[in-house]
Order: sequence, then C-alpha cells, then structure tokens
Amino acid sequence: MSSKNAVVTGASSGIGAATARQLAKEGYHVFLAARRADRIEALAEEIGGTAIATDVTSDDSVAALVEAVGDRLDLLVNNAGGAFGVDKVAEADLTKWQAMFEVNVIGLTRVTKALLPALVASGAGAVINVGSIAGRRAYEGGAGYNAAKFGTRAVTEALRLEIVDKPVRIMEIAPGMVQTEE
Repeated sequence: MSSKNAVVTGASSGIGAATARQLAKEGYHVFLAARRADRIEALAEEIGGTAIATDVTSDDSVAALVEAVGDRLDLLVNNAGGAFGVDKVAEADLTKWQAMFEVNVIGLTRVTKALLPALVASGAGAVINVGSIAGRRAYEGGAGYNAAKFGTRAVTEALRLEIVDKPVRIMEIAPGMVQTEE
C-alpha cells in the first residue's frame, strides 16, 4: 500500500472512475466507493485499489467505508451525485428533487463528516467536492439539480470557514457538461 490514501465516491463511472485512475497513477492507494460493486471491484483490480460498496445516503454504509479506510486519510474526493430529471418547477417531481439533495448535499456532508477525523490525522488532508457549473447558473428545467449543486457549493464554502484552524484544505471543482455514459 502506498503512503498516501484517497477515497473517491461515485467511483464506478465517469469523473469518479477517471479520478481514481489518475490518483492511482500519482501513487495514491485509492478506496473506490460507489453503489455498483461490480464496477468498482473491476476498477480496483485494474488500479490496485480497494473497492468498498458504499451508498452515501446510508449511515451504516458510510460507517463501513470509514472502518475500511482507517485512522488516516490524505484526500477525499466527493464525486457521488446526480441529476434526476429536467422538470420545470411547476411540474417538479419532488421525489426526484429529494433524491438529488440526499446524494449531492446530505450524502456529501455525511461522508465528509465521517472522514474528517482521518483527514485531520493526516496532518495535511484535502477534500475536493465535485460540484457543477449548474451550482453557479440556473437553467430552465434544472432547478432541482441547480439547487442541489448550489448546496454542494454552500457546504464547501461553509466547511472551509468552519475548519480554517485544521490541517485540511477544502476545495470544489465545478465542471460543465461532461461526456460520460451517465
């Protein structure tokens, strides 16, 4: 195992899988966290990482991830998220909106809160939250996703202020549209 450890949530495809591959190339031991166990197991074998089937919306699932990671973590990449539907506000499917908040805001917070002690213990931890340009500009049919990604941004900015006295950097990356299988 390398001397640096990273957790990547949503590592089963797209930005998460690409991030895991790059981190492994840079010498990190990567803990791949996602719901689709078969995909992260294959990726773990490819990059020499550790697959941990994880649902960021579940306290028990995140607790299992924390146990697998251990007492020290250098980097957390909160990438799990999703946009579910393109409903206009007047026709909003609030179940989908709730699901977007649960993954993009609450799940991100659940994972960060749980792993923060291990990040602090590293002496130089880092958190990268994968937001979206949708968290900066609203678009028609995107209010639910926009609000969730604005929430990602708000959590990032507030956490940065709240732990300014801790040895952990808090960052957000806000990509635009990305071509993935999703």
